[in-house]
Amino acid sequence: MANSRLGMETKSITEGALMAALTAILAMAGIFIPMLEPVVMTIWTLPVVVVCLRWGMRPGAVTMAAAGLVILIIATPTYAVDMLLRSAGPALIIGYGFIHKWKSETSILFTAIAAFIGLAASYALTFMIMGIGLDNLFSVEPETINEFVLLFSNYGLLDQFQMSAAEMSEFFTNIFSMLKYLFPGMLLVGGLFTAFTNYVAANFVLGKLKVPLPPVTKLSDFRMPFGFVFGFIFGLGLMVVGDVFLPGLPFVARVGQNISLVSIAIYIFQGIGLILHFIGRAEPSARKILKIVFIIVILMIFLYFFMIVGLIGIADALFDFRKMGIFNKKK
Repeated sequence: MANSRLGMETKSITEGALMAALTAILAMAGIFIPMLEPVVMTIWTLPVVVVCLRWGMRPGAVTMAAAGLVILIIATPTYAVDMLLRSAGPALIIGYGFIHKWKSETSILFTAIAAFIGLAASYALTFMIMGIGLDNLFSVEPETINEFVLLFSNYGLLDQFQMSAAEMSEFFTNIFSMLKYLFPGMLLVGGLFTAFTNYVAANFVLGKLKVPLPPVTKLSDFRMPFGFVFGFIFGLGLMVVGDVFLPGLPFVARVGQNISLVSIAIYIFQGIGLILHFIGRAEPSARKILKIVFIIVILMIFLYFFMIVGLIGIADALFDFRKMGIFNKKK
């Protein structure tokens, strides 16, 4: 029995070393081929998830640390730490969720929290090293804004939007100023997006490798618990109260803006699920055409797509278009 345990430990160490090397190689691809960096950030930790599934969380954590050490040696300390801060937590949480057969929603929720903490730590490290703050990050010189306005004017967009050059300049100034105040909400949305893409990639790749995984909730069946809609309403309420009744306390409206932004982002998934649900109810011959039309619509109204679909998701939360039970009764 002792020999068997020793053999298992040796096998886990060997496989962990190989997976650490593969993890580091995938991470390095993002450095040498910058165009692949978005894909690399999604898949480079999958070997660590495999180790977690096969041998447990401790070997998975050791594999991640070993991969980080290899990146540290080959690349730069800053890049290695940044990669680990952004991806180590989400990878280990996904592995833990697979081991304990968490539901998709639970895995994505805790992975999003880990991704948010990692992103916040990464930006904090960047600000510390570069000696800048949010004011510097989102500050834009007036000359740059004037170039934007001139570009819009040359393409006739000022007339299309029925705005003067001064109004357009003020609009851009307010946008960049708002980005600074929405930074916490954008970090949360970034964490949610990271969690979703990493979870989907892990399910897809490991499913192709025939690794046993817990069942995945179809996006067409995804529905947020009813109580979450009150978060969006609360955010809107804070915005109104801050702008109308408490103009001397601008942070009230800004908190409301961040809550509303995150709520819209969450309900985007429910909105897409609702659309896919109705596409799935169409005739089989028409489904492919409807999906193509859906993708074309996304490309045509890309700037407004997320807001529109998020509002569709909130409407589904209130009116339950799929008749799933407004309070999500357990089946």
